[in-house]
Formats: sequence, structure tokens, C-alpha cells
Amino acid sequence: MSRISKLGRLVLSMSLVAGSFALTSHLQAQQGSVIARVPFAFSANGQQFAAGQYEIRPLNGFLLLVSNITTHQSGYMMVSPSGLRDIQSNGRLVFHRYNGNEYFLSQIWMPGRSEFSQLSQTRREREAMLVAKSASSRGNVVEALVTPIR
Repeated sequence: MSRISKLGRLVLSMSLVAGSFALTSHLQAQQGSVIARVPFAFSANGQQFAAGQYEIRPLNGFLLLVSNITTHQSGYMMVSPSGLRDIQSNGRLVFHRYNGNEYFLSQIWMPGRSEFSQLSQTRREREAMLVAKSASSRGNVVEALVTPIR
């Protein structure tokens, strides 16, 4: 009987340790989430997003979840980790603006990290860039600051 209880305690201990690792990774994912207020509609990875307040949550090094806090519209963003710079204390979203009011999300900088997430240009963004060039106007870079979720 003593042997079964020892085995039971071992299984319970291993379950608790495994559960704590799962909880730690979940908490780290939450700690990596940020909130950004974007005052204009924008495109990202071929998806359209309305102006609003967004939670950005990294799911792994190549995938982010972007969710509108009010409307609950969300989309997955395929990204490429880029850059090896100094650790950024402030996070930000970098947009490219063309033709006055077309905004395309280009980069996501998370606070406390040295790399940023780069989004690929879509066909629509390349078209907007060409129209801007042919109209003798330039694209602008616009940034929105992000706030870590605590």
C-alpha cells in the first residue's frame, strides 16, 4: 500500500510541476500583450481593420493575434522577426500611409524586446505605393504607441 501512495504522490507532483510550466508560459504570453489606440482604419496581412483600440498578443515568433477591444474583430498576423537593436523601452506600431488615407501596418515593436515583427507588403500596398509614386506624392510613416497590459 505504501508503494502505491508513493507512486500516486510522484504522479501528483509531476502533474503540479507540468501545470506550473503551462501556467508560466500562459502568463508570459499575457505579459507580452500590449494595447494600442489606432485613430484610423488600416490594412494588415490583407485584412481590413477599423479605427479603435487593439490588443496585440504574440502567439509565437511568427504569429500575432490582433483584436479590437470594442468590436472583438480579430485577425492573425503572420510576421517575420527582424532587427537586432537595443532593447526598446516603448513599443509602437509603424504604419505606411499612401494617397492621403490608406494605412498599412508594417512593423510591431513590443516593449522590452530588441527585435520587431515585420509584416510583408501585400499586393494592395504595392499598388498604393505605385499610385503614390505616379501622383508625385510620397508615402509617410505614421506610428501609434503601445501600452503593455499589466
